[in-house]
Amino acid sequence: MPNFSSIPNIIFDLGGVLLNINPENSVNQFKAIGLNDPERIQYEYRENGLFDRLEKGLLSPQAFRDEIRQYIDAKVSDQQIDQAWNAMLLDFPYERLALLQELKKTHKVYLLSNTNRIHWEYYTKQIKETHGVDLADCFEKDYYSHDMGLRKPDMNIYQELLKTEKLKAGETLFIDDMYPNIEAAKAVGMIAHHLDLENGESVLDLFTCN
Repeated sequence: MPNFSSIPNIIFDLGGVLLNINPENSVNQFKAIGLNDPERIQYEYRENGLFDRLEKGLLSPQAFRDEIRQYIDAKVSDQQIDQAWNAMLLDFPYERLALLQELKKTHKVYLLSNTNRIHWEYYTKQIKETHGVDLADCFEKDYYSHDMGLRKPDMNIYQELLKTEKLKAGETLFIDDMYPNIEAAKAVGMIAHHLDLENGESVLDLFTCN
């Protein structure tokens, strides 16, 4: 198992790496409230459609709700849509928060996440209520796709972070559970590690903190 403790700058992905997620939960919840085409969610994600625009901040939360409502064969509230959309967001284990807090003592630690305003509001609130911590305080800076207008694996999102933070790519580790995102980080010169969730790898395995 590699140990990356000696690399001075670390950029973490969020979903899958730090925050446990299960996208199938959202698919099932949308079905339960009347989604007439269950494959629509996967299609939109594959084709960089509705969810791509939401995660780039090109679509407001209300516009997202109104658009996805077109595929639902029932009268549903904004709250029902949000609940279905947020169903994929599970827990943020305390051990991972503790890891971030420990690493921050000796490293520059960042977050780079493809996310959206609806999810962001939900999980930041849940983390605060569960652990009494503001997620942003675990990082030098947290970067979100919906604020940047960019989305992984677009190489520009990595380059913008490196430039803004004045980091050297060769001294910066990026950790993600999606291969395309890892390949893009490598293409801009970063050290990158694919977190193999399917084989039980955990972000806790990658560091030795004293």
